[in-house]
Amino acid sequence: MNPSSLAPALIALGAQLHLEGSGGGRDVNATDFFVIPKNDSEREILLKPNEIVTEIVIPANSYQIRSATYEVRQRTLMDWPLATASVALKMNGDTVSSAKIVLGHVAPIPWQADDAAKWLVGKKITEETAAAAGDAAVRGAKPLSQNGYKVQLARVSVKRALLAAAKEGA
Repeated sequence: MNPSSLAPALIALGAQLHLEGSGGGRDVNATDFFVIPKNDSEREILLKPNEIVTEIVIPANSYQIRSATYEVRQRTLMDWPLATASVALKMNGDTVSSAKIVLGHVAPIPWQADDAAKWLVGKKITEETAAAAGDAAVRGAKPLSQNGYKVQLARVSVKRALLAAAKEGA
């Protein structure tokens, strides 16, 4: 599982990362920075040997976005979250005009729940729509033998992040 708690939020907000290395600099969208390895020798990030991230840029229009992240953690441990959801909403009044939903700690890379985000467009964020978006975000999930419980945690994380983001603008 991708251990980054920051990655889902960066992707949801449309951040860009500037990378520097011996061959010079390059810019990469946060969405493209995290990759599923094709074999054991590949990494889950786009960094080349001798490259580092030198800058993270969040678009200037992010002030127009309502965003929130919700993490589920085990109470007794100060460890990585069990599941995370980061959401970014553009609103037209109280109706969603576009949405981004990104799950963390549930897949090898931050997982974008595009179908759930598209489903939200044109709707108001209520308890019911947030719960339905949570359901849509995990539809088709294929948990491993030891982590099936994360499906419910991700579902709840999406719901709570959406409600928090909607409340932010209220």
